[in-house]
Amino acid sequence: MELFLALIILAFIILLNLRWTWWRFSKKGLPVLIYHKIGYPPKNSKLKSLWVKPETFEKQVKYLNKHGYTTVLFSDILADFKGEKALPEKPALITFDDGYENNYTYAYKILKKLNAKGNIFVVYNTIGKANVWHNTNSEPWINMASIAMLKEMQDSGIIEFGAHTMNHPDLLKLPADMISWEIKESKKQLETALQTEICAFAYPYGAGAYNNKVRDKALEAGFTFDFSFKQGKTFWPWDRNSFPIDRLFIKGDENNFDLYLHLTRGSSRLI
Repeated sequence: MELFLALIILAFIILLNLRWTWWRFSKKGLPVLIYHKIGYPPKNSKLKSLWVKPETFEKQVKYLNKHGYTTVLFSDILADFKGEKALPEKPALITFDDGYENNYTYAYKILKKLNAKGNIFVVYNTIGKANVWHNTNSEPWINMASIAMLKEMQDSGIIEFGAHTMNHPDLLKLPADMISWEIKESKKQLETALQTEICAFAYPYGAGAYNNKVRDKALEAGFTFDFSFKQGKTFWPWDRNSFPIDRLFIKGDENNFDLYLHLTRGSSRLI
């Protein structure tokens, strides 16, 4: 009986250490948070990890403010990268992938309320439409932000934008000419629509971020920064020629303790 109890306790400890990475050493680097949808998932959604409730997101932004982090924009890291203006002592880059309408209705307003900033990677051909790349067996399509919403957020100085291809394909599955077009055209069209430089690119699904055939196309397109979907923190100053910038995926079921672990350990869990 005592052995059985000891095994249960041991199993519980192992599970805790798999769920939370408190035991890891702290990691240095630029913390780049990645969110997708801020809101409430549809009934029977199989993608709930991509949804962060507005009240949870607000708590997380408040945590950043309370603990001395300064949320920064792509233009801030660009100025630092060029040696024009140093980043604040504790920077944090908040990013959102895809460009959902709920980034405008929830995230933008929370950031504005809390005097924080964020950055959205936009799928150009879905602006004002729906996330048609999603398999509807996972959850129904939802609305994407309109061009008017994007411009309002840009004009506020609270949000900046990066490119996320034209159609959100898996770039590893495309021929070289289509890889190049998806990346280059997204930069061109977004710059025309928003009348500003687009210096950042994120790989849909993270596919190709560590593949030279794909990554070379992003660098050739003229993006200063390219972002992966790999979990982790990237040392800053960053070696652009060697690897993309990793990000910290904030899931829908995570709390402020998870956020703390992301920021300090480079991840909150192993499973």
